[in-house]
Amino acid sequence: MPTAKLHSSLIDEADVVGRRPKVVSMRFLLGVACLVVISAGIKAASDILTLILLGFLLAYSALPFVKWIMQTFRLPKTVALAIAVGLLSMLAVVLLVVLFENVTSVKERIPIYEEHARNLYQQVAAFLNTHSIDITSLSATRESTSNQILKLANLILPEISSLFSNGLVVVLLGAFILLIIAERTESTNVRSILTQVQNDVARYVGALATTGVLTALANFVLLLALGVDFPLVWAVLYFFLNFIPSIGFLLALVPPGFLALLMLGWKKALLVVGGLVLIQLVANSAIKPMFLRRERVEVSSVEKMLSLLWWGFLLGPIGGILAIPLTLAIKRFIPDFSIEGSSAVARSARPVTRPQAAVGSEI
Repeated sequence: MPTAKLHSSLIDEADVVGRRPKVVSMRFLLGVACLVVISAGIKAASDILTLILLGFLLAYSALPFVKWIMQTFRLPKTVALAIAVGLLSMLAVVLLVVLFENVTSVKERIPIYEEHARNLYQQVAAFLNTHSIDITSLSATRESTSNQILKLANLILPEISSLFSNGLVVVLLGAFILLIIAERTESTNVRSILTQVQNDVARYVGALATTGVLTALANFVLLLALGVDFPLVWAVLYFFLNFIPSIGFLLALVPPGFLALLMLGWKKALLVVGGLVLIQLVANSAIKPMFLRRERVEVSSVEKMLSLLWWGFLLGPIGGILAIPLTLAIKRFIPDFSIEGSSAVARSARPVTRPQAAVGSEI
């Protein structure tokens, strides 16, 4: 009799082993199908999703400020939260208004920039002609006329109004989300996996936001001291591009460097570019690693590049800013689901009748 039970048990185990590859392959195909459907939905709703996700990014960026108020002034969480939301909302609205005024004033200076660009072209052409390089076929007036630049500005300026209104929506969403996540950070009713996701994203975004604010302030002081136009615009631009891995700094470096070349000459342009690069080197080698190590956040270079490509494809340019926080959130979900799925498969494949002690030992 024991021999028959052992034989039956061996047959059941062999059946389980034979079925497991089929179950795993079906789960893999189902996962790929779900990924395609979800990705298509994200891409279709990218316009509204970017606003919501930017609101989350702004809220998580403000969390360190709330904690600083609580620790410095020994205030209750609700009071510190109210102060932080009020101050940051006022600052964001004022900043948006100032940025709107600065960007609209670019239209008034476009003819000046166009004249300086023509003069720069003539200087480069004269320098190349002295070295027996003829570029007379490339006329500066043919490449960029004042009417063409003004037409381009008239196309861009209507988008500024929508950008301004979207900025207000993001600020309001960020303030509302900050109220929610600050109340949930210490709640015992939140599932463990969601708490881990929130902590990972908050640590990474907080570290990058703190580094970005310090570096943006240093950039603002440098650009203001060297006389570059609209230093506040370039500093705010750097803060957001700071969240884009690898190429964010290069994108933020081009506008002030090129504007300094047009308006201040190549010597001042070299000072601007060299100063910004030096500030970035200090931030990357000292400030950012200090905050990331303190927050115990690790993101590999491969993860950065893959997340940048994937979320940039789904969400557009804003996806580059949101790439790493979204990847950190998904990294927390994938192991959880894979473990649950493997356990479910194992439980469904095991025989029903077995010793209770074996169950306890396997769990």
